[in-house]
Amino acid sequence: MPYTETPGFRMEYETIGGGEPLLLINGLGSDRSEWLFQLPAFAGRFRVIAFDNRGAGGSDIPPGPYTTAQMADDATALLEHLAVDRAHVLGVSLGGMIAQEVALRHPHRVRKLVLACTAPGGEGSVRPAPEVLGVFVRSPGADPEEEIRRTLPFLYTEGYRRNHPEEIEAFVRRRLAKPVSAAGNAAQLAAAVGHSAWDRLGSIGVPTLVITGDGDMVVSPENSRRIAHRIPGAKLVLLPGAPHRFFAENADAFNREVLTFL
Repeated sequence: MPYTETPGFRMEYETIGGGEPLLLINGLGSDRSEWLFQLPAFAGRFRVIAFDNRGAGGSDIPPGPYTTAQMADDATALLEHLAVDRAHVLGVSLGGMIAQEVALRHPHRVRKLVLACTAPGGEGSVRPAPEVLGVFVRSPGADPEEEIRRTLPFLYTEGYRRNHPEEIEAFVRRRLAKPVSAAGNAAQLAAAVGHSAWDRLGSIGVPTLVITGDGDMVVSPENSRRIAHRIPGAKLVLLPGAPHRFFAENADAFNREVLTFL
């Protein structure tokens, strides 16, 4: 896979399709296989750019903690490497926090912005309960599969897990193929916990779609409501009953909303 040397570490990425550039930014501890259900839908209209954040996947794991501002600069360094002046930017969860910082720190780089199942940070954010946050902590020496499986009830609905066991097992296998290290996960988690864009969201001036599932148990959907209220002209979409990984469980609805918006 191609990679670029960003300041201090090597970042792995891939591009697919043609058209206007669309930058996809992953969530906590995940690699670009996160976009399994999006790439076929998006690549027909866009030049899709997917990459592994610092600390995960095929990218290096520089010492943490990280910040979302730092990770946003990583993303824009990749655009620079690819000679992309402006791109649509879509981020999920932690990736949505990073996408906020891309739009705030590098507004000239962003065409349209999609913020999915994410939070604004700062005083306007609804924080997850400590017991929920603890599910996503990785411990040195722990069984990676066991740690992945304990997150499943928080990521997918019970009905989906019961009716689509093959998809759940495929997700577990993808995560095990490139398991996030305890160090990389902790460094990224620090970025999520430390994210604070609430006071600056009003300065985002690009068209913005804020989308989430109203059954999200990880990032409260109230965060999306608040973000949409804060960003001038933002469009809010709440998918009924959809969980945190609604972009996988409810991929058709998610893809349709994104493509219509872009």
